[in-house]
Order: sequence, then structure tokens, then C-alpha cells
Amino acid sequence: MNSASRHVYPSQPFYSLRMFSRWTIFLVFAAIATIGILSQTYTSNTFRRSSKVTARYLSPNELMKRPITESLQTIPKLFHQSWSSTDLPAKFEGWSATCRNQHSDWEWVLWTDEDNEELVRRHFPWLLKTYQDLPGTIYRADLVRNLYMYMFGGVYADLDVECLRPVDQLFDTYNVSTVPHLNPRPHSSGSLHTSGRKAFFGRMGTDPGFSNSIPNAWMASTPGHPFFLLVSQSVQDSMMSGSRNGPEDLTGPARLYKTLKEYFTTEKYKGEKLDRHVASNPTATQFTPRKGLDHSIEVLPFNYIFPYSWERDGEAVREICWATKDTFSAERCKLLLATDHWPSYAITYWSHTWTGEGHDEGNLNAISIPEGTKEGEGS
Repeated sequence: MNSASRHVYPSQPFYSLRMFSRWTIFLVFAAIATIGILSQTYTSNTFRRSSKVTARYLSPNELMKRPITESLQTIPKLFHQSWSSTDLPAKFEGWSATCRNQHSDWEWVLWTDEDNEELVRRHFPWLLKTYQDLPGTIYRADLVRNLYMYMFGGVYADLDVECLRPVDQLFDTYNVSTVPHLNPRPHSSGSLHTSGRKAFFGRMGTDPGFSNSIPNAWMASTPGHPFFLLVSQSVQDSMMSGSRNGPEDLTGPARLYKTLKEYFTTEKYKGEKLDRHVASNPTATQFTPRKGLDHSIEVLPFNYIFPYSWERDGEAVREICWATKDTFSAERCKLLLATDHWPSYAITYWSHTWTGEGHDEGNLNAISIPEGTKEGEGS
């Protein structure tokens, strides 16, 4: 029996081994094929991600060499941001990327401290001493963003601003066209809106009497809008009078709020009176608005640009929406504030990385950690 068993089934172990080998070879080839397909898909996806169309980087020096635009009724597709250098902290880099991606056919300009002073020297020499005498970097950063708007127009946004959708459609609802900076008039210029010079700011929070309720963290304008010369001259006058207020009052949102109030309520700033008021300013001579060309300002509803308020009306979501909190989550913040519903075009997470004297090191450290990474976990 044992002998019969050995002779009746002598090939069974070999057959099983052969079948096992065949299946092993099949599975190996299947795995190789699968890896190949996944690799191709991954490579394709990686290529698509890396080649995603995004705003073209335009150096400040290149921008300053361009001819001054004569198109004063359109917003050029220039997206301005500013930092002490071109090396951005991790969260700033991520949020800035959202703005470049949402405005893929725009040009993105990152201004450094050195670039900012060169801009003042080149186009605002009358302001240079005031600019250099300001008490700290944040004062200069506050002031110079007004100069971007006056000299070039476009959009300015702080680096803690996340762009949620293109602003072209927002401006279109206010009859303002966005156009390439170097070619402001397309072949069919009849489709361009011509509603005069216009600037845009956003309201933060629900208290219009709060002096910081119109932040200078985001602004937009057609080039040559005379309002921005009012802001600059106001800062210069305060410095000449010996004022040593904090950054909010001297160059920041409180200064902007005060100047906007004057713009809306002072009779001497109506219509062509404002152009005559700033006509003696050396920089104003670089723009020659035709007679009767109007100017206006829109203060947008809070939900458009600043859906999260760092004031009392934002307390309920502060632990989630304030960028420097350990519990910060951009996605949860946007969900809580229903930014898709309004819709919101941007949101600011208020990193507050600057103090009057320099960087707030604690807040800067928090911004230097990529979102989703806890401090101490590495990069």
C-alpha cells in the first residue's frame, strides 16, 4: 500500500511545485505590470501637478522698468505681495501658492525690503526721507503697499491671505475689467468696462465704527487712483508733526480708515477736486487723467474678503481660524465660516508676525511650520 501509493502518485509533489511556480511567475508579472501602470499614472499626475498653470513670477525690478500704463480704468493682472526676503515661511508659501493658482493668467510680484526702498527712490523721491525715518519695518511695509496700488494697480494681499477664487469675477460685478499689464487693451476693446478709476477694500467684522474694520491686508485698484496719494501725504504730514503713533495708527488700518472717512465725507475730494488737490505732488504728474475721469472706492462686505474677524465678533471661531493657534485648521475654519456659501473670494488668518519693533518670534515660528504639522515634529 505504501509502495503503491508511492508509485501511483509519484508526480503530485512535482505537479504542485510546478503549479506554484506558474502562479508565482504570473503574480510577479502582474505586479510588475501594475507597478508600471501606477508608475505611469503617478508620473503623469506629478507632471500635471508640477506643470499646473500658475501666475508668472515678475520681479519688482522688471516691473519698475516697464512703461507707466495709460490705462487708468482697468485693473492690471498684477498680484503684489511683500516679505523681508524671497524666502517665505512654510504657511506663507502655501497660502501664496493659492493666490498664484487662482490667478493663473496674472503676474505675481514679490517685493522685498530692498525692492520697496528702490520703488520709493524711483517713483516717490519726495517720500523717501519719511519712508526711511519710519520707526520700523512694519510701518514701511504698511505704507509701501499704497504705492504699489498707485503706481501699478492690481491686487495686494498679505501673505496670510488664502485666495479662494479668482477676483476677476468680483471686479466684473462692479464694472471693472482685469487686463494684462503689458497689453491692457485686447483686440476687441469694446468689451472693456470704463467706469473710471476705482479702488477696492474689504470690511472686517460687523462694527463699521471700529477703526481697524477696513484692514490694509488686502486692497485692489486701477493705476493712478489719487486716494493712495492722500494716504501717503497723510503719513508724511503726521511724521513731520512729530507723531510717533503705533503702526496701526500711523501707517496701518487705522490710518486707512481715517483717510477713507475723509475721502467719503470731505467735499474737497469730490470729482476733479481731488485731482487738483494732489496735482502738485511730483508723482501725480506721471499720470495724466483726461478731464472728467471719475474716481470712486468700494468697501466690500466682510464676507467677501475678511470672513474671519480677529475682533470680538470672531471669538467663536478664533481657536480654529487664527493661524498661530495650535488648534488652527484652515479647512475647518472655511467650513465654519461657510466661505463657499457667500461666496468668499479670500480669507485672512491673521498671523500678526510683525510688531512695531520687528518680528514677533513666537508667531513667526508658528507660521514657519507647515499646516498639519505640530511644533517639534520636524519639517
